[in-house]
Amino acid sequence: MRPSEVQAWATSRAAVLPPSTTRLVLALLRAVYNAAVLDRLVASSPVVRVSIRRQERERVVPLTIEQVRALADAIPPRNRAMVIAQAGLGLRMGELLALRVQDVDFLKRSVRIDWQLEEGTRRRVEPKTPRSRRTVPLPSVVAEALAAHIQHHPPLEDGTLFYAMNAGPWRADYYGNRLLAAAVRNCGLPAGTTSHDLRHHYASVLLAAGEFVVAVAERLGHENATLVLTTYGHLMRDSEERTRQAVDSAWCAPGAPLAHSESR
Repeated sequence: MRPSEVQAWATSRAAVLPPSTTRLVLALLRAVYNAAVLDRLVASSPVVRVSIRRQERERVVPLTIEQVRALADAIPPRNRAMVIAQAGLGLRMGELLALRVQDVDFLKRSVRIDWQLEEGTRRRVEPKTPRSRRTVPLPSVVAEALAAHIQHHPPLEDGTLFYAMNAGPWRADYYGNRLLAAAVRNCGLPAGTTSHDLRHHYASVLLAAGEFVVAVAERLGHENATLVLTTYGHLMRDSEERTRQAVDSAWCAPGAPLAHSESR
């Protein structure tokens, strides 16, 4: 196989596959040929200088506070606290559905994320990554919503906070595709709005308030801050004035060198 043939194949794949998938398949092919070179099955690898179209990530447009409030008001009262909790804690859908009353510490104002609800079986299982296990601050607005929810819908015997009328855990597809989707339509939110947009809202609120990127990544349960930067970088608070103040403060500090004009 020649490099030109690999390039033609990669181009054909890129026409039908997402760029990320194309890169993954190309990396696998490159690894196979590298192993073949080490075993002296081929003299050299043809997977060199392969170019594929650049992946353009769509910019996230987060929901506003008013939109989240409208969604919480449009959904059935039994599910209102679920919307507020997801928007105020930045939880994934599975983490929201697995939340138990013993995971919420009202005194220390924190919530421990230790489980997620497995789609299909609706069993509590460990999160996908170690970083997904985390403790997040409990804002007052979420604490009040959870307290009201518990008063009207006491937790199940195992501590489950959110459950259907048959006292069983919510099915993710039913909650997301039926209840939440209907509420989205009823309150006039953009078509395609899902529960994940509540997680985007959470990240945008933290970044707008000046929270550190690393802290936002930890709150979301990401492995590192790179995903936060690539997904939400355009939402970070403008820092032009802080840049000016930082330079001016440094130059005006006692003992700092003073700018001077060079005489000719």
